[in-house]
Amino acid sequence: MTPHSPGTDQIDTLLWIGFVAATILIVAVLGALLYVLRRYRAERGAEPRQVTGGRRIQLRVGGVLAVFAAALFVLGVVFTDKAREAPTTGEAGLLPQPSSAETLKITTTGQQWLWRYDYPNEAFSYYKLVVPVDTAVELDLVSTDVVHTWDVPALAAKSDAVPGKTNHVVFSADEEGTYSGQAATLSGQAYAAMRTEVEVVSPQRYEAFVEGAKTDIQAAQDRVAGLIEEGKTP
Repeated sequence: MTPHSPGTDQIDTLLWIGFVAATILIVAVLGALLYVLRRYRAERGAEPRQVTGGRRIQLRVGGVLAVFAAALFVLGVVFTDKAREAPTTGEAGLLPQPSSAETLKITTTGQQWLWRYDYPNEAFSYYKLVVPVDTAVELDLVSTDVVHTWDVPALAAKSDAVPGKTNHVVFSADEEGTYSGQAATLSGQAYAAMRTEVEVVSPQRYEAFVEGAKTDIQAAQDRVAGLIEEGKTP
């Protein structure tokens, strides 16, 4: 995973710290087992005898393990605290409206098995979310049926959309491009196909997209209303 939003790089670092710590413990345990097997291989079949370690060896081993655990704890606290810092809009980003708002709010609705994104100007899109670069974006996650998980690892930690509850995801993409995500919670037979894309564009392209989407939606609604008035169905 290549992080592209504040906080995701700290999460990535924590994953690597956990992986390295687990590797060290596994190697140490396997090394100790191999040493014991080799050290006492000649006594195979002999009557077992009590084996004692050197003086204060328990204290030395316990001290090493305590220092190791303390180091992991400190690293976890430091990187977790940094990962919880809220992203902010940079100089190249789009200033939210009204100007008092700190984030660009987009309602994100999970339903079997599709994501819908409602933008502040009443435009909406399915599957693909379009956001401006270097802008603090806040997704208000909701669900119409069961629990769904919004998961785009390059931009933010995964979060659940729960019926009757609103959860929040805040991120700020540092680079234009398309970032993919997929369902991370079993939500029915077709949950594996419940994917999404986040397209990060310039503020100008974002504004053009939402205005164009709103115009197209309004034109379609007017067309349907006209057909209904004429007694026809589309």
